[in-house]
Amino acid sequence: MFQKAMLIYNGNAGQRDAEKILSQTAPILASKIPKLFLYQTQKPGDAEHFCRQHGEEVELVIVMGGDGTVHEAINGLAPLDTRPGLAILPAGTCNDFARSLNIPLNLKQAAELIAFNGVEREVDLVETDDRYFSNFWGTGLIAAASESIDEASKGMFGRLSYYMSALRTLSEQDTFRFKLEFDGRTVEDDAVMLLFMNGRSIGATEFPMDSIQMDDGLLNVLVVKEAGFTLLKEIFTAKTSVDWEENESTITQYMTSACKVTLDEAQTIDLDGEHYKGAHDTIRILKQHISVMVPSDVADINE
Repeated sequence: MFQKAMLIYNGNAGQRDAEKILSQTAPILASKIPKLFLYQTQKPGDAEHFCRQHGEEVELVIVMGGDGTVHEAINGLAPLDTRPGLAILPAGTCNDFARSLNIPLNLKQAAELIAFNGVEREVDLVETDDRYFSNFWGTGLIAAASESIDEASKGMFGRLSYYMSALRTLSEQDTFRFKLEFDGRTVEDDAVMLLFMNGRSIGATEFPMDSIQMDDGLLNVLVVKEAGFTLLKEIFTAKTSVDWEENESTITQYMTSACKVTLDEAQTIDLDGEHYKGAHDTIRILKQHISVMVPSDVADINE
């Protein structure tokens, strides 16, 4: 078991909330980890800073928070020469990375997983020109939907706010011109959304695609050519695996380990919930780049 770990938690939560959450989890973790150091974030970027500064000093980094805090930690850990393991105590609205790895969403159960019966699995991360991501890179419809989420509504309605926002933007999203260069081929077309997926879950909804795996060294690239309620239903309400046939769907799928993306003009890019403007990016998979604690009874993280 781990001898030395650090626990990063969100200091922007109310003091009583933070104390309550820590009282549920820290004793469980401390019972099996002799040296457990607590780091409290106060502002954006703190989690990334803690991981860069202290990541190589511990065997395990435990992140208590949502996808934004996990994303920060990933960007702090990915560049390190010696990377500790990563464990997640899901405390956000969607917890998409945790969902993709079958990590319990109950905080006490997640802590027990780390302390007693979890196992380490090596998973892929993805490098862009300037940042890293664990779950997805997207522009067009998905970025517009994410940007328009009202924070108050997000806190009150959780995952429902994502769907409400998507419904509002579906009829408003313009097409844009793009070029993809990968595996010796070039694809140029118009789209309303580009999506590079490493994880299965977005907005607390699992994409029903068997080809999305988190340790195969491949990205799933989805090109959405036109928007409509049929598309929303196809993605968010499918109950079984979906096989999107080229020329018979609003979605075209490619799989690659690296891709250069060029947009006709700068667009909002959504990188695991982090937004920035850009017109080009180079996206490259880092196969099995980090070890994450997952349930021991899951033989394969993608099953």
